[in-house]
Amino acid sequence: MKVSELEVKESFDGELYFRLPDDVLNRLGWKEGDELKFIPQDEAFIIKKVKYENVELEFDKEELLKYMTFAHEKNMTFNELCEEAVKAKIDEVNCK
Repeated sequence: MKVSELEVKESFDGELYFRLPDDVLNRLGWKEGDELKFIPQDEAFIIKKVKYENVELEFDKEELLKYMTFAHEKNMTFNELCEEAVKAKIDEVNCK
């Protein structure tokens, strides 16, 4: 595994940032616009590219209203509710 050291800089508005060299981006298969997730580990971070899959869900109007209302009551979007439910099901299946 190749280790790279990155310089963390501060922007004019106080935000911290760093630049990934092109060879690292190419090796990882990352490109501008990709969404990255920072996972704290010890005194560092693991950076992973967020991968999305489309899942088609079918609801009739009554079911959709029920789930959208439930999401609203939980102070989350309908998409967040669906994502949470799909993740929970995946975790459940993986634990079997």
